Amino acid sequence: MSITSKKTSIVLVDGCRIPFQKPGTGYRSYRAHDLARFAIRGLMDRTGVDPGLIDRVVLGNVIQDPETANVAREAALGAGLPASVPAQTVAMSCLSGHLAITTAAEAILSGQAGVVIAGGTDSASAWLNRFPLKKHRALPFLKEFSTGETMGEYADRMAALYGIGREAQDAYTVRSHQSAVRAAQDGLLAGEIVPVTGPPDFVPFTSDNLVRPDTTPGALAALKPAFDRKFGTVTAANASRYADGAAAVLLMSEAKAEELGLEPLARLTSWTYTAADPKDRMLLGQLAAIPKLLSDAHDPADIDVFELQETFAAQIMAVLDNTANDTPDAGGPDGNTLKTASIPLKKLNTLGGTLALGHAFGATGVRLVTTAANRLRREKGRFALVSSCAGGGLGHAMLLEAMDVPKTESRQKSKATKRKPAGSAANRKDAANLKNASARKAAPARKAASSSQAASTRETPEPGKTQNKPEAK
Repeated sequence: MSITSKKTSIVLVDGCRIPFQKPGTGYRSYRAHDLARFAIRGLMDRTGVDPGLIDRVVLGNVIQDPETANVAREAALGAGLPASVPAQTVAMSCLSGHLAITTAAEAILSGQAGVVIAGGTDSASAWLNRFPLKKHRALPFLKEFSTGETMGEYADRMAALYGIGREAQDAYTVRSHQSAVRAAQDGLLAGEIVPVTGPPDFVPFTSDNLVRPDTTPGALAALKPAFDRKFGTVTAANASRYADGAAAVLLMSEAKAEELGLEPLARLTSWTYTAADPKDRMLLGQLAAIPKLLSDAHDPADIDVFELQETFAAQIMAVLDNTANDTPDAGGPDGNTLKTASIPLKKLNTLGGTLALGHAFGATGVRLVTTAANRLRREKGRFALVSSCAGGGLGHAMLLEAMDVPKTESRQKSKATKRKPAGSAANRKDAANLKNASARKAAPARKAASSSQAASTRETPEPGKTQNKPEAK
């Protein structure tokens, strides 16, 4: 879907999130609707918009609580929005936050709403309080129903098939943590985080507590494989860890923002969803979604900001490798090569990714969009691309555009500047630097597939310690 006129152009006025926390820590006394109300309340305070102007609330959620079946409604009421504001909960696995944003945008486009809050929330703590891992081996939503395979088992198999070795995965994981540490030190995340203070400790939470400054290649190398114990390369560290968290954004038409005197962060230019066979492409939805989004409308080299979901280091590296090479794997479901975007690391997840920050399933997509919009303004870019994968072979991609670009110009394909073509050796160099000769000598796919063993979902050990309780993701 593309937005072409000013009257219906959807803009993101502002967005925020609460700090993502390790389950059982800061938010152990809260449930998903509590986390969402914190984010919504923070958004309202930041924007100063009259709550009476809100026409709808849409929240994504994955870990569903039967006592708050419509978590969006409970969060909206808890945040102090008028009882007359309708609220709906949407679910699309790890794309739930993205779905909340596009559902809200489509409600505005259809004239059903003028001002909408979209967001996402999940509390692994609330689930684990009821179903502790001592009695239940894993979170149920980490296993693909149609194939019976866990995400981690598939990631091991994918790493072998694509020749992505352990050393390369660990190197990318270190990059994610180091980027998040630098971003926090430089205050680049503070602008999108709203603090949370409450019981039982009443200590303000102002930062993510899953990021590890002491993450090093040596510490990660000491960890044992978490799934395929004999041939596997996926560990509890180079897989993202689930988190408690929530995020929210304020959406409206560009005309409405002008009417209210608001200065938006970015336009939501276009978006798409894709699906493929979960047996073979469960975590590779980005390889279909990104080229589909860019197929005819934009020059991939004009993308200034990339924010991509990092479910596993192997997954994101497979995406980088296949978008850097103009191959059928980077194309559509029929194997036809579409226009692809070579993704330089200097433009990708520069504030840290899910591997470091944690994965609050329903909220991660909203976090990615908010971070991309803020980066676009800070870095004075023109286009930002956000993309995620999800279980079931699903994929999503969205294009954001800076607000200071004239709309007549923004609809034209850029031809003024010569860029390095997608798939060029120069653009592949950044991703290739993460790999070395041994990384390409991964275990054969047949051995990885035949010896794959499911592992219990557990908390991640400290870097450098022997892993006894691996965590599935």
